[in-house]
Amino acid sequence: MPEQWTIQEAAARNIDGTPCWQVRIRRADGRVIAHLMPQQTLEWRAAEYGIDPTDVDTLLEIILHEPHMALTAETEDDAPRYATGPALWEADSTTTARVAHLRRVQACPVRIPVRGHAALAAVRAGHKPDHARIRGMREAVDTNRWVSLYGDLPVQPISEEASRA
Repeated sequence: MPEQWTIQEAAARNIDGTPCWQVRIRRADGRVIAHLMPQQTLEWRAAEYGIDPTDVDTLLEIILHEPHMALTAETEDDAPRYATGPALWEADSTTTARVAHLRRVQACPVRIPVRGHAALAAVRAGHKPDHARIRGMREAVDTNRWVSLYGDLPVQPISEEASRA
C-alpha cells in the first residue's frame, strides 16, 4: 500500500525571473518537503501527454508523482528510464505515452491526493494556459518523438533561403 502524503500549501514564487509554483507536502513520517516547478511545467505536461491544459488536478497529480516513479538504470547509455511502459519519446503516440504515464502515477510508492484539495487553490486560480504556446509545445514534442523513433523527419523543413524565393 502506498504511503499517504498530504499537501500543506501552494504558492507562487519567482526564481531568477522564472515564475514558479511551490507545493509544500507533508510526508508520512511528518517531514515537510517543497516541490518547486516552473509554472510552464503544467503546460508542458498538457502538451506532452495530450491532457486538457485546464485540468490542473490531473496535471498536478502527474507532476507531483513523477519524482517517485520507478526507474531503471539498466540501459545501454546508463540513463535512467521508467521501469514500466514506454517513455514519452519511445511511445508510438501521445495516447500511448499518456496511458503509460498515468499507470506509472498509480503505481507510485507514495500517494499525494490532489483532486479538489483546497491548498492548491492558488495554482488553480493562477494557472492561465496559453493555448498558442501549448500548440507549439505539442509540435515540438511530436517532432522530437518522430526523430527519436525514426532517426529523422520524413521531409526536411523548408530552409529560410528557400522560403524567400
